[in-house]
Amino acid sequence: MTTTLPTIQRQSNPLLTVMRAAGRAGVAVLLRGKPGIGKSALMAALADAEGLPMETVIASLREPADFAGLPVVQAGGVDLAPPSWASRLAAAENGGYLFLDELTTAPPAVQAAALRVVLDRVVGDLTLPHGVRIVAAANPPEQAADGWDLAAPLANRFLHIDHEPSTDDWIDGMITGFTLPASGRVLDYNPVLRAAARAEVAAFIRTRPDLLHVLPEDDAATGRAWPSNRTWTMTADVLAFLDPGDTPAALLAVTGLVGEGPATEFITWRAMQDLPDPADVLANPESVAWADLEPSRAWAILTGVTAYATADRTKGGWIDAWKPLAVAATAGLQDVAAANARALLNTRPTNTNPPASARAFLSILSDAGLIPTEAAA
Repeated sequence: MTTTLPTIQRQSNPLLTVMRAAGRAGVAVLLRGKPGIGKSALMAALADAEGLPMETVIASLREPADFAGLPVVQAGGVDLAPPSWASRLAAAENGGYLFLDELTTAPPAVQAAALRVVLDRVVGDLTLPHGVRIVAAANPPEQAADGWDLAAPLANRFLHIDHEPSTDDWIDGMITGFTLPASGRVLDYNPVLRAAARAEVAAFIRTRPDLLHVLPEDDAATGRAWPSNRTWTMTADVLAFLDPGDTPAALLAVTGLVGEGPATEFITWRAMQDLPDPADVLANPESVAWADLEPSRAWAILTGVTAYATADRTKGGWIDAWKPLAVAATAGLQDVAAANARALLNTRPTNTNPPASARAFLSILSDAGLIPTEAAA
């Protein structure tokens, strides 16, 4: 008898993709899952696949000084000496992983001391290199020994992911040794992509400003993902490393940073925009039917164009960004153009003025009180 094995089609794993993108963006990840499901094993396999060292710090066994630094009296004052794990990560040539395990079993004082580590990568007086990627793991508080929910300031510094591997994942791991692929659908850093992602998020918040900062009302929700100025910025920075067509990874990342409701709205809004390529709009601003656009869509297009044109911080890009604004303003979108004009004026390169084609509409915006009078000069 001949046994035919099923064909296995390897697909991109959103979890690994998001973790890698977050690491490159400098955004800390919190893996939350039941005890014994393999969070630590996943991190060991991920570090091995990336060829990076990993330092595991059991948060529940640490004191605040293990994160804030141990005071050491010197001739010129008091230094905050970093622990050995931080010094080893700082010395690693290509970066590495800091794995903060059992975070929700750490007492509040230890969690508070970890605030600067998670967001700013500062341990005592040592700043960890950007190549150091921070991942924490936690059990649900009700399943942790002496567990606490995360305080709002600490929770809002993480990309939260609920991790529950499937039975098939575990069986595959038992057979293959729980190894992970070394590559994924993660992009290299590109300032244009980062600027475009930030513009996209800004355009969405322009349509839903009530979602910019929403502190949850109950303690349990406060310890999870919720929208703030910080997490929307982190959202854009992670999205800049994701394939634009990888919707599952994008949804996982945005949900982990701003929560399920705002994330669903953003991803839906993003899919419906179908915005033109900013390079095409810059090359021919007249190619867009500005007069027929809804203001929110026009704002999204102009914001993307402005971000694209100014990403390299050159005088040429700054001057080019004015052309679509001038065309849109003459088509009746003065308010929309004004918002981008203010952003451009705030980033004016030294000894650089808007082109002559933009000065007429700048005067109109100034007369209408949409921009300061001196900005039109």
